[in-house]
Amino acid sequence: MDSNTFFTFLSFTLAIFLEAAPFLLVGSLLASLFEEFAEDELLARWLPKGTLSGIFAGIGAGMVLPTCECGVVPIVRKLLNRGVPAPTALAYMLAAPVVNPVVMLSTWVAFQGDWQILVGRVIMVVVPALALGWIVQAIPSKELLRPGTQKLSHSCCGGHHHRAKTRMGRVLSVLQHTAGEFIDMGQYLLLGAVVTALFKTFMPTDWAYALGDNLFLAVAIMMLLAIILSVCSEADAFVAASFKTFPAAAQLSFIGIGPMVDIKLILMFFAVFHRRLAIVLIILPTALVYFLGVAFGLFWL
Repeated sequence: MDSNTFFTFLSFTLAIFLEAAPFLLVGSLLASLFEEFAEDELLARWLPKGTLSGIFAGIGAGMVLPTCECGVVPIVRKLLNRGVPAPTALAYMLAAPVVNPVVMLSTWVAFQGDWQILVGRVIMVVVPALALGWIVQAIPSKELLRPGTQKLSHSCCGGHHHRAKTRMGRVLSVLQHTAGEFIDMGQYLLLGAVVTALFKTFMPTDWAYALGDNLFLAVAIMMLLAIILSVCSEADAFVAASFKTFPAAAQLSFIGIGPMVDIKLILMFFAVFHRRLAIVLIILPTALVYFLGVAFGLFWL
């Protein structure tokens, strides 16, 4: 590798990381505030009991109770154990990492104010959330959990902590949790930036355009990258937007599937939920996002 190529690779990596890092930091802070101050019974107290209204309440809860995809699984496990209806809790799990102010703002900035991408991203999580909620409506909440599962900590967010009793202790706890989550999620962001920079620096231009010209293949490749890279939803839009040789529908599919299915989430699904539900949580969003991505590419974007 000559020096010019190395500096090109380095500049791509730093540009993606530095552009996305502020949004990741804000998202980490909000998740930490939620972890420290939100009571476990908060959602259960206010949620409607109807299936459809409960699903939409779970989707909308992401606006006021934002959390990253790595932290949402332990939260949903708590909600299910406390009797929150399964459609509401699982709809919240799929939608909250996207339907929240930080992620929507970062998506808008990354794609330079493209409202079609922003609306499309919301649709890509709302549709699977509706479908999953409808599927599990008749199943008691606790039956969805793996028998004998123990309380999970936020494995990628620095672990569960005991609530501090003093005001200063709580402030320090929030700061500590924010730093831990930012460092842990920053690793995935940096990995995503490095892999993206490698593609942009070393992939032959004719290959890139050939892949980009095939909508069906481009959507599948970008979805696979999102699952492997596991970039946090507060920052993944910047990674997706940097793949400029791929069609907008493929970029949208990247930011659609990542917050619902990636490597770390797959491991959590099988650790927390019944095996059949874990399989559904992988297959259903993947199939729907692929279908939506292709449909958007053919008829909208």
